[in-house]
Amino acid sequence: MKGKTRRCNQGFTLIEMMVVIIIMGFLAAIAVPIALGAIERSRENIDRTKLFYLREALNRALVENEDALYNCAYVTSGKIKSDTLSQKLANPSGIQLFIIEVRPDQPTNVQGKHSSVTANTEMSSLLGKSGTWYDALRESGFNGVADIIAARANGDEWKHEGATFYSVPYNNGKDFRTYPKEPMFISRELNYGKSSGLSGISSQGNNRTNYRLTMSFQWSGGDPNSRSVEVALLPNGAKMRDDASGKGGALLTEHGVCFSTYGPKGCEDYHY
Repeated sequence: MKGKTRRCNQGFTLIEMMVVIIIMGFLAAIAVPIALGAIERSRENIDRTKLFYLREALNRALVENEDALYNCAYVTSGKIKSDTLSQKLANPSGIQLFIIEVRPDQPTNVQGKHSSVTANTEMSSLLGKSGTWYDALRESGFNGVADIIAARANGDEWKHEGATFYSVPYNNGKDFRTYPKEPMFISRELNYGKSSGLSGISSQGNNRTNYRLTMSFQWSGGDPNSRSVEVALLPNGAKMRDDASGKGGALLTEHGVCFSTYGPKGCEDYHY
């Protein structure tokens, strides 16, 4: 009995403890990144649902009135014809309502237009301060975006903080970055960009200052008769849906989340 008691009280040797610590460290090195990746993917999926909310808000309006997308001052004032807007919505690139500029060292920036973004898709004037597009943004959680674009179109108003957005000087006060007080997205990639950083961008020419994504819209399948729209976050110059292949170039995150309401096919032609 005394011998057995003595063996039970011996405990672990130093070597055994070191082996256990090494194993635990090895498991932690595998488990922690997996856990963090799962958390980040969940955040990206939450962000992606906002595109579906936006699509549903517009499609509900179309159910009530098939001309709902033309219910904005930009169209009713005659600055663009309704059939011209419809043609642009049928284009493989769709139309671009606003731009999100992402970089690792500055807050996400919201703009209506930029000289480096494809000009024939720019339709930020549709937002205005009322109408279907403005209402859809507010319903789907993009509060402040329309106010930012309206401020940017009105002289230096965008250089001052508004009720729904911040305006932060940068570049030694020569410029400002504007973003909603209610965050648009919660995932790292849509706030700070990809882990490869700006040096990894291949989809935007020589641009190494911002990674620009456009909030873009298209008639479903590019067909005006569908009377419904699809939504995607596109790198500059990307297509929402190629007419021949049906593939799109919408943002595909490092965790495999596709930011297109077309589903995985909407990101098959994506490249960073």
